[in-house]
Amino acid sequence: MEKKVLKPSQENSISSSKPAGTARATIKILLIGDEPNILRTLRRNLIGRGYDVSIALDDLEAYDIASKIEPDLFVLNLDFTLVNVDGLEICARLRKMSESPMIVLSAMGSDNIKIQALDQGADDYLVMPFSMDEFLARVRSSLRRWLDFKTSDVKSDRYILIRDLLIDTNARQVTIRKEPVRLTPTEYDLLIYLARRLDKVITHRELLHAVWGNEYGDEREYLRVFISQLRHKIEQDPLKPVYLLTEPGIGYRLASEV
Repeated sequence: MEKKVLKPSQENSISSSKPAGTARATIKILLIGDEPNILRTLRRNLIGRGYDVSIALDDLEAYDIASKIEPDLFVLNLDFTLVNVDGLEICARLRKMSESPMIVLSAMGSDNIKIQALDQGADDYLVMPFSMDEFLARVRSSLRRWLDFKTSDVKSDRYILIRDLLIDTNARQVTIRKEPVRLTPTEYDLLIYLARRLDKVITHRELLHAVWGNEYGDEREYLRVFISQLRHKIEQDPLKPVYLLTEPGIGYRLASEV
């Protein structure tokens, strides 16, 4: 099978939107993979836009660098060919180590592998080959959500109580039946968006726009995975949800009553 890699011409065709040395240089990105052409292309374009970029060529190096620099974003190429490692295992391990967003890259575009990656902790999935414009848009979107998560202003409606579900919007903490629930930033953003629109049916497209960004709209598998994860954390029976309800063919809603 022929490998799908970025063409060198792609990196040269995109002009820098922000020079190195700007305030954005404090944002740290860790690239993980063993394809030198892809890593060089991504690194050059990211550095050209002011990001601080590190590279890990295998799993152990990824864990070591991640623990030392605490990246704001991981970019993981699942398709390891030179070293015998499992990209999905790296994804799962990094998610246990950090809440920072993770973009997964792969030449495999099946829904099954996308769902596996999202289920292991990825926040986004990009099929190779892709344009540099698309990649950089995904980077900006992931970082925007992450920085909003870390620096969001205090809301006046601090507490949202929905039966046994309590959301503290100041602390970004969630409890269910008086037990704390650990949510990833993406899970929290999805839940709070629905909670602030209680009982309203929110379409797939609106949710994708609101949580992932305007560049998204057709990635319904993202919603299936993250709604499933939320149900396993807040529903007593995830197969018979009473909070996060599916509106077939339309979207989802958070219900105030059973």
